Amino acid sequence: MRLKRDIDTLYREGKKVHVFPLLSHFHCFSHPNPQFSVLISVPKKRIKKAHDRNLVKRMIKECLRKNKAPLLTKTKAQGCCIHFSVVYLWEEIADYRKMEQQIQTLINKICA
Repeated sequence: MRLKRDIDTLYREGKKVHVFPLLSHFHCFSHPNPQFSVLISVPKKRIKKAHDRNLVKRMIKECLRKNKAPLLTKTKAQGCCIHFSVVYLWEEIADYRKMEQQIQTLINKICA
């Protein structure tokens, strides 16, 4: 997601889902081209070093790439577009397995 308009709409009209250490806002709306888009944020206040923030972002992206099937089926079945954000809230770097489990839980809550 890149447009400020889309991001503002996401936070103003979207619903909130919390799965520790992730916080997500999501917004579903009808659209002729079903797809989903993601905004990933790792605050500098939580993780100080840039290379650690980038590592967390890469882990989140990889987990989303591997577990995107439920999102794709929901968008195609309902003919909607899903915008959602993922904000990392923990001060420590989670291991990959825990991150993948949390992403799967988050996706299941969004698709429910």
